[in-house]
Amino acid sequence: MTSERGAEETRSPHSGVPAQPPYEVTLAQDFDRQGLYALRAAVAAHAAQLGLPDGRLNAITLIATGLATNAIRHGGGTGRLQMWRSDGAVHLQVTDDGPGMAQPDDAGLRPVPLSTPGGRGLWIVRQISDHVDITADHGTTVTVALKTSPEREETAQAPKRDG
Repeated sequence: MTSERGAEETRSPHSGVPAQPPYEVTLAQDFDRQGLYALRAAVAAHAAQLGLPDGRLNAITLIATGLATNAIRHGGGTGRLQMWRSDGAVHLQVTDDGPGMAQPDDAGLRPVPLSTPGGRGLWIVRQISDHVDITADHGTTVTVALKTSPEREETAQAPKRDG
């Protein structure tokens, strides 16, 4: 598990997230299947207010949708989303109370075969996030970070052509 600030904070007895966040949560929203549209709209608006560049608003909305959908499908039908800004990044965290996963550090590291239905959500999240942390002690908590500065390490750049 990769830790962000406050890793030594007191943990809630019901989840792996800090009982007293070490940061100021500026958006906290519970969700279920019927609330996905409103959740996406809230995430996009809030990310813009936190300083995420326009070019990354679609990315954070896609991330929120994928993580919330996973929480609904695999985590008991509901979840909680939190957002905050710290250390030059917008952070988004989705938590559910489901059974967790066996190997959270390996989840989404490799794409699944195209012939396999589903299983691409966490892989996509890892591709478009600057940082991903997954814990699955009691339920699953996925925390992602997207840098607010326009300079970002690109993993796939088009080759330069001479001429």
